[in-house]
Amino acid sequence: MEIRFAEEKDYIQLAEMKWLHCEEDDEDYGEHNLADVDKQNFISEFIEFLNEHKEYLIFVAMDNDIVMSAMFVYQIVKTPKPNRGKKYISYLTNVYTRKEYRNQGVGTALLNYIKKWLAGHKSELLFAWPSDNSVEWYSRNGFSTENEMFECDLFEE
Repeated sequence: MEIRFAEEKDYIQLAEMKWLHCEEDDEDYGEHNLADVDKQNFISEFIEFLNEHKEYLIFVAMDNDIVMSAMFVYQIVKTPKPNRGKKYISYLTNVYTRKEYRNQGVGTALLNYIKKWLAGHKSELLFAWPSDNSVEWYSRNGFSTENEMFECDLFEE
């Protein structure tokens, strides 16, 4: 297994993985992410997004040329504070491991790599919004609900 930053050659696989993730959410949570959506149009849109938004750090775990798992990190720059060396808080999003690679430690290895990388690059905190099905995995991997985050929805459904 190789862990590295995603490259442009990985973008089609990342788009397809996002599609698979949405399929699972539709099945598991009764969502309608893919209703009336053309897969090829979505893949093109996703790749365009990746090309336009280079601010995301995209980490991948590879098996030869296959992206087994991918995780996106968005770093939020903190305002300077006296005697504080950390510059970022980081948001983990778009976490997905292909079904055939689950329960083999692939996602955990990738997350451990990311945590170590972020700690070495002045990030103070990593946060995520896990799905109901993944709360246990996040808990096993060092995430907690110790710091309560306040939310303010900006749009009504």
